[in-house]
Amino acid sequence: MAKPERLSDITVRDATLEYLEILERRVMRAQLSEATLTSYRRDLIEFTTLLGPETELDSIEADDLEIALTTLAKAPDRRYRVGLKIAEDGSTPPGRGPYSLARWFVAVRGLFRWAADKGYVQLDPTLKVSPPRPPSRAAGARVGLRLDEALVLRGAPTARASGQLRADQKLSLRDEAILRLLVESGPRVSELCGANRGDIRSHEETATPVLHVRGKGRKDRDLPLSRATAEVIERYLAEERPSPPVPSAAHDPVERRRIADAEGALFVSIRGWRLSPRDVQRMVQRYTREFLGRRATPHSLRHTALTILARAGVDIATVAQIAGHASLSTTSVYMDDSMSAAAEAIEESPLARP
Repeated sequence: MAKPERLSDITVRDATLEYLEILERRVMRAQLSEATLTSYRRDLIEFTTLLGPETELDSIEADDLEIALTTLAKAPDRRYRVGLKIAEDGSTPPGRGPYSLARWFVAVRGLFRWAADKGYVQLDPTLKVSPPRPPSRAAGARVGLRLDEALVLRGAPTARASGQLRADQKLSLRDEAILRLLVESGPRVSELCGANRGDIRSHEETATPVLHVRGKGRKDRDLPLSRATAEVIERYLAEERPSPPVPSAAHDPVERRRIADAEGALFVSIRGWRLSPRDVQRMVQRYTREFLGRRATPHSLRHTALTILARAGVDIATVAQIAGHASLSTTSVYMDDSMSAAAEAIEESPLARP
């Protein structure tokens, strides 16, 4: 097949770099989140490695992408640098999960659609590839905690503090503050980890405590806090928060920036570094397995908080404001009567009070 007159030869590496610049501009225009860009960058760099950086982009066919997906399905999970990932049944799956494969394909498909518009490829090979489909959740599977479970979880760090603890388990006030925030106000885990000490203040209009968080698409908002949660955070900062790491003699600029970031972070590890979303996920899983006998994630706790608010009669616009949702259709999932995250009213939550 003859190439169209406007078709330009370009390598996989050059096309990927140019496309990533486009995505970076979308982030600057708040059309794409930083977290999504980071994920797409990793996926596209991996795509470049698998297909060959000097390979002509227009020479890639659907079979090449199928082979790349098969290779990825057998590759180690990137989230686990030490050891193997463990499934809930105790097994060790050999490769990437379906959600990781699906996101990789979405990133590559975006690259080829852009390349087709630019005239870099004659045909988009992703059109001939069946996209990986993550398993759909069974009805009722997407649920949070019941109100009684949320109350037990909220008090779990205090209950554990009375026993023998490892060094990394002694931050009971920090853990209680995080669990309270997740089940009461429902921040995203990225918002929670990105919060700084200076982000807590009394609101200028209501004089109630709020936490300023940085949401998706650089959309900041003030997250309302209960006074009890604000007091736990204050105690954690005053009594328990570890000091930031001491810089090494080498004075590495990267290390200095990381230490400066840790100094301002609201929630830190036992060594004083800013907590990562993965740290919070592990912490939540430890408490829910020990005290509830089940697995839960930070997102299911966010789901708990928003569903409790929605089912307690708080208007959907207010729930959307607390959740940081740009569209009410996103928030409407928490109004679904099939959800059993918390059937009870929320008399216990200050967010439900007038």
